[in-house]
Amino acid sequence: MKFVSRRKADPVINVINMVDVFLTLLIFFMMTTTFTSSYGIKIHLPKSGVRSFTSSKKPITIYITKSGKIFYKNKRLSKKQLSLFLKNIKAEKGSPTIVIKADKKSTASSIVNVMGLSIQHGLYKIAIATKK
Repeated sequence: MKFVSRRKADPVINVINMVDVFLTLLIFFMMTTTFTSSYGIKIHLPKSGVRSFTSSKKPITIYITKSGKIFYKNKRLSKKQLSLFLKNIKAEKGSPTIVIKADKKSTASSIVNVMGLSIQHGLYKIAIATKK
């Protein structure tokens, strides 16, 4: 009896579906890594040789422009509004770290004012952001 040997077909890998998955992942990672927390406020941080860190997981970031204007996220705050804001933060969140991102051309008095208001409301964990 003679057996007929059938030739097996070569395995085929469908690459098109794999490319679609990789492109989707690439777009996802590109979109999620480009988000920053500067909220469109132009701040040029001063340089420092020390690597900084914050101890709380959700710090409150306050921005000071070179003209001395104070912002939280994208909202401009007066000193009175900042005082009320810090009072509410203390009541709601306890004692988070206050990170001050001040422009390198801003005055020391505007930074000290924000620090003073923070301390006045019992927020003693204060950090000044720099770039290395």
